[in-house]
Order: sequence, then C-alpha cells, then structure tokens
Amino acid sequence: METNQLLTIDEARKILKVGRNTMYGLVQQGLPSIRVGRQIRIPLHAMNNWINQTAKSSNA
Repeated sequence: METNQLLTIDEARKILKVGRNTMYGLVQQGLPSIRVGRQIRIPLHAMNNWINQTAKSSNA
C-alpha cells in the first residue's frame, strides 16, 4: 500500500464507519486533511495516526 495515499471523504468515512456529516465534522474538529481545489482529501497515514492518538487519549 502506498504510504501517502489520499482518501476522499466517502472513502475515509467508510473506513471509520460514520456518516457524511460526521466525517465533515471530524475534519472541522481537527482530523488531518488537505484541500485540493474545493475537495477535501485525507492522508491515510495521518488518519491512522489520528485514530491512534484519539484512542490513546480516550483510554487515559
């Protein structure tokens, strides 16, 4: 798998198993993302890091 793979909102939300509005909310709350024109892309490695950090802080 390519390490700098960019996900669309729909691809990322399927991985996280959340709805579209929730996914946009997570981006607004700090989920790492970049804008390509008007579109949002989420780096897969950054999302995985974010998941790990969020899980660690939730368990603390």
